[in-house]
Amino acid sequence: MFDGWLFLLTEIWVLLVLAGLLGLFCGWIIWGFGKNRRAFDPADGAVAGKTLPPLEAEAMPGVAALPPGVNLDAPPDDLRRIRGIGPKIEAQCHQLGIYSYAQIAAWTANDIAHIDAQLRGFEGRASRDDWVAEAKALMGEKGPS
Repeated sequence: MFDGWLFLLTEIWVLLVLAGLLGLFCGWIIWGFGKNRRAFDPADGAVAGKTLPPLEAEAMPGVAALPPGVNLDAPPDDLRRIRGIGPKIEAQCHQLGIYSYAQIAAWTANDIAHIDAQLRGFEGRASRDDWVAEAKALMGEKGPS
């Protein structure tokens, strides 16, 4: 039979390791030399190394933050039940003082435009996903409080 089997097997493994290392190196070059990627940190408003100005505390200047009849002693509603709102958007809504379906259901077109501009990284989501209609439907499910 063939006398050089050990040599061939060793050579194949060495070439496979070299090919893997070459692939890792090429991937590192193509996708950015291992850029320092920062995750979203709502405390300082940093996204991917860019610092954003802080969110405005008031929803609208000169407009009451809560519509009449909203119970401040009740626990906040689960805003994530509204289509398009996840944990990050819910946190931003809470920073803006939005805690209940009643608040969202009472928004006017101007309020929606203002909130759309305030949602950092999710601009336009409130109008695109029609949060007002969804909040009204969820208020109907929830019943009177």
